[in-house]
Order: sequence, then structure tokens, then C-alpha cells
Amino acid sequence: MDRGWYFRFTLVVALIASAVLAFWPSLQTEASDEWYEPPTWVTDTFHNRIAMGLDIQGGLRMMYEVEVDQAVEDRRDLRATQVLERLCQSLSICAEDERATNEQLEETRQRVRIRSVERSGFQLTFTNAADISSVDADFIASFGDIRETDRTATVLTFEMSPDQMDALRTQAVDQARDTISNRIDELGLREAGVMSREENIVVELPGASEAQFAEIRGIISRTARLEFKVLDDDNTDWIGALTLPGTIRATSERVQAGDAQATSNYLVASGANSRQNLLAFIAELRTAGQIPDGHDFLIGEADMGEIEEGEVREATWRTYYMHSRADVTGDAIADAGIGRDEQTGQPHVTITFSNSGARSFERLTGDNIHRRMAIVLDDRVNTAPNIQSRIGGGRAQITLGGNRPETEMLAEASDLVVVLRAGALPAPIRPANEQLIGPSLGADAVSQGIFGAGMGVLFVVLFMSLYYRTGGLIASFAVVLNLLFLLAILSVLQATMTLPGIAGVALTIGMAVDANVLINERIRDEMRLGKSPTSAVTLGYERAFSSIFDSQLTTFIAGVVLYQFGTGPIRGFAVTLIIGIVTSLFSSVFCTKVVFDWVVRGLRVKKLNVG
Repeated sequence: MDRGWYFRFTLVVALIASAVLAFWPSLQTEASDEWYEPPTWVTDTFHNRIAMGLDIQGGLRMMYEVEVDQAVEDRRDLRATQVLERLCQSLSICAEDERATNEQLEETRQRVRIRSVERSGFQLTFTNAADISSVDADFIASFGDIRETDRTATVLTFEMSPDQMDALRTQAVDQARDTISNRIDELGLREAGVMSREENIVVELPGASEAQFAEIRGIISRTARLEFKVLDDDNTDWIGALTLPGTIRATSERVQAGDAQATSNYLVASGANSRQNLLAFIAELRTAGQIPDGHDFLIGEADMGEIEEGEVREATWRTYYMHSRADVTGDAIADAGIGRDEQTGQPHVTITFSNSGARSFERLTGDNIHRRMAIVLDDRVNTAPNIQSRIGGGRAQITLGGNRPETEMLAEASDLVVVLRAGALPAPIRPANEQLIGPSLGADAVSQGIFGAGMGVLFVVLFMSLYYRTGGLIASFAVVLNLLFLLAILSVLQATMTLPGIAGVALTIGMAVDANVLINERIRDEMRLGKSPTSAVTLGYERAFSSIFDSQLTTFIAGVVLYQFGTGPIRGFAVTLIIGIVTSLFSSVFCTKVVFDWVVRGLRVKKLNVG
């Protein structure tokens, strides 16, 4: 035997040992006394294992519909704000190389009014007809996705093209799918599956408990849109002049607003339905156009002060009046974590901004010293601290509100950290369908699938051994190796095994024999021509390889196409098929050649029995 054979033999043995160890933890069950349970040193070294899919162990399948029209409206509002900022520069109200302040934008709104037109358009109305000339073709083309649809002496109308809206809707669904997938990954649920179907997102959660389902539902459906906005406490007189329903009252507070103090008016509602009543009234104001342009009127839970143990107070909500432009958003977050207040010990969420986000946050705080800044999460004001000085370092924190059990606050902080790390959804999602799947159907299918695959292996081994004798035994060895390597790779990749995946495994078992049939037939042909066993084996492998490779390559291409264009179960089948082809080539060609060489060269047989 030459040195090359010893090297190949050592490689095969090492790979077999590695495959056994890699796959062994996947056999671990809840029972601790099974004979096949891996020892601790194996599970400590090889952490990855094959997970069972929803159709095998049961679980929850949820379908969410992405409100893609909201994504279009958000893009429309963003473009309207950007057009206003550009007009601020074009009308020489602010410098071209500096970001416009809220005061400069207010001055710009005195010369041009912006209002939304349906879902995808907005309209500019100029008080001075001469100003409309600043919006020329180059001005419009710089935004890329808006087009002018009408122009009069003082009015310009823009809208997004249908192609751009379709692309935005598709992008919203793809981004929502990726965001939900990231949130689930943050929870460590690697068995879960997330896929998109048109405007729907399908989430499959195998084997979790109902308590976990409830937590996951809340995390998945949370938009998690984080914004930092500056309050406009100087201009709240209009709030005090509103005609209010009986459930809402107006009040005021003295706050620092820049260099001087100001009286800031706001609305308050208390009671069981206080939040809903306040939101409904604000929606009426927005519909009637009573909220000034460029501003948001949002609500937050009112500070109830210290509450003694056992004391119960009504839920109280209040309004905050702020500039609508968000100077810093959740897109600027690089990381989030849980911290504790040094004085109270209560948990809060810490935020670390990216480099660009840190610069934006520092500029925001530096330009608005002694003004209040609202931290807005999903259109709800979390807190509105007063900015005392420019804040550098790229860090901020979100308080969770006291007067609650610490375990509840920690759970909320953990959920918020998950969604902030994973990013905000591009548009809200709403539940469309939900199915709770029991494990009994999957268990029956698995037992039948395993039985079928086992019988397939048995019949293949018997046929090959009886028909090709020595060559058949070697081919049977290749079938077992192929199955071992396939399962080991699936374990390393932490793949999720589904029923179509089991079908893919069963198919690769039959495919693994095809190569050995060709090899054995070629060896048999060479033996009939009077070649020695050594020459017959060498020539048999050389002449069979091209046919083997061509047949496996065509199947591999089919698997790639199935994976690329398939979804869910089809992809699971494609993955096992592709991996099975690779392991089949290796075990059927490389590994069996090592065994044949040992038989004809090591044992020096005079006659090779291949049937």
C-alpha cells in the first residue's frame, strides 16, 4: 500500500469519527437514561443539533399582514419633509451646508404650506408666486422617487409613481420578514421559521409553550419605531382654546423653553378608557386640520409621583406638543441593553448610538439646550426630559415607569431590548390567521417516514449485497456513510428537519447507490476483458466518474432551483437534497475507492467478486 492510501484512509476515519460526534447530540432527548444519550463532554464540545420542524413536533403557525400602504404614506411624509428642508435652503432661509433648525422650518412654512394628497402624494402651496420657480426639474430629480403631476401659479402637486410604490411595498414586506426573523433570533428560537407570501409574513414556532407564544406574539407585532423629537412648549396657546369633551380636561405647566420659561398647555384624561378617549379626540383634531403643520400631538402616561404601597390610582394620560421632524430615530441605534438607576435601582433600557447617530444626537441636544426632548416609542411618549447640556458619547436611556413589580419591568425591558436590537418594522403588521398544531400528526408521519427510510436502506443493502457480492457490500457501506455525513452536516448547520426533509433524506439514500451501480458495472466490464483486479478497479472508477458527476450535477442544479424559488417545506427538501448529493459523491466515489484499494492491493485478491 502506498502512502497516498494511508492518507486517504486516515482522512476517511477522521471524518467518520467527526460525523458521529457532530450528529450524536441530535439524538439527545428529555429522558436521561437512554443508552444512546451522549456523554457530557460530547454535548459540551458539539453544541449544534438538528431541530424538529413544526410539522413534526407541533407548535404555532401565525400569519401577519403587512400594512404596506402605511409604508407608502411614511415615505410620502419623509419626502415632504425633505422637500421642505430643501426649500429652506433654496429660499435662503437656512444655509445649504447646515441642517435646518425647527425655527427655520417654521419660517419656511410661512412661505409654503404642505399638505398630503391621498396616500402617495403631497401638495405645496406658495404664498409668494415667485418662490415656486425654485422648484425646477433638477430639484425634483434629486429625490428620485417623486414626480410632478400638476403646477399652477402658486400650487405644485407631487406623487410617487406606481412602479416606485410597488417596489416600496415589496421592500416593506421583505424588511418586515427580516426584522421579525432578527427578533426571533434575538430570543434564541433557532427552530422558528419566517417566510413571506405576497403581503403576508408566516411565522412557524415549533414546540413552544402557550406562555412563550404570548410573549412572542407581543414582540413580533410591536412596530418599535423609536424617535427623538423636540417639544414646542412656546406655542401651545391653541390647546387651551380647544372645546373639550367631558372626559378630557386642559391644564398647564411651567417649563424651561430655551432661554426663558414658558407656560405649556396640555390635555389630561383619567379613568379606565382615558387612553382611548384621548387618542380619539386627537384623531378628530387631526382630521379637522386643527393641529398646526409640522407638529405632532402625541400622548404618554402621566407622572403620578410616588405611590405608597397598596395605593391604587386611576390610569392617567397626557398630551405632548412637539415638532414632527424626528432629528434622531431608531435607525441610529447600534446596541441596546438593560441597566439600573443608581439611586432607585429600577431597571431601564440603555441605548448606544452608531457613530453617525451619536453625532446627530449630540447636535440635537446641543441645538436645543433647556428645551424638552420627547423620547417617542410607537407614537407614545415614553418620557420628555429637559436637555441641560450637549450630550456626547452616543448613549441614552429609556425609563420604564415605576410603581410596578420589578419582574414586570425587567420583562418589559428585555422585550424592548430585543426589538430595538432587531430594528423597527417598516410598517405595522396585523394578525391575519393563527393555527395551533398538535404533535400527534407529526409523530405518526415521522414514525412512518423513519420506517420507510429504514426499509429503503434495508432493501438497498440486501439487493446490492446479493447482486454485486463484494462490490455490493462496499456500496452498502457507502450508503451508511452517506446517511451519517448528511445528518452530521445538518447538525452542524443547525438545520430544522421537516417531513419534506425526511423525504429528501430517503431520496438521497437511493441516489447514493446509483454511483456505485455504475462503478460496479464498469469494474465488471473490465474484469470480463481480462484485466487484473487492480487495473479493473482503477479503470472502472476513471470511466464511471464522468457519468456519475453529470447525473449528480443535474440533480444538484434542480435542488438549487427548488431552494431559490421554493418556500418553506420545498426549501427544506431542497437543502437535504443538495447536501445529500455532495455527501453521496464523496462517500460513493472517494470512500469506496479507499475500500476497493485495500481489497485489491492490501489483501491482494486474485479474483474480485462483483457479481
